[in-house]
Amino acid sequence: MRIHSPIAGVVLFLTACTTTPTPKPAAEPPAEILSSTTATGPDGMVITDEMIGRRSGEMSLTRTAGGESYGWSQMAPVKVGGGFDSGAERTYRFLNTLRGPNGEDVHYDRVGTCCPFTSPNSPFEGGGALLEVYEVSYKGMAGKRRLYFDWYDEAEMMIPKGLTAAAH
Repeated sequence: MRIHSPIAGVVLFLTACTTTPTPKPAAEPPAEILSSTTATGPDGMVITDEMIGRRSGEMSLTRTAGGESYGWSQMAPVKVGGGFDSGAERTYRFLNTLRGPNGEDVHYDRVGTCCPFTSPNSPFEGGGALLEVYEVSYKGMAGKRRLYFDWYDEAEMMIPKGLTAAAH
């Protein structure tokens, strides 16, 4: 190709040097819920997990997660450990400690289980395990969000980005 003017050369050069912005990764699709439960009292009132879990108290959480996905993604669940012995209790204590960005009370309810994975700490043959899924919200929040919990493996528990924790 032959360039006939300096302006055409600059335009050609700039066109060749422009870059297309890298697209942001697509949002993680919602996890397929594999099981769920609903409890109803003798008077027909639905008993929520928050009603059950509030009896468990709170824990001390002081460090906020560095990554945006911690807790909010099935790929980066909160590793509470405890298995069937104390996994639910640890999850409730974690949830009871969470607050909104301005100290708002966080409300929660169990959605169910999802996301099969393998854990050396699973009591099941072959190490099969599932994540526990809870929806959380607080006053002023633009809709509910899901938090994911691993009852089989333990790691430092941190405050998911966008939330705070009760002072202890």
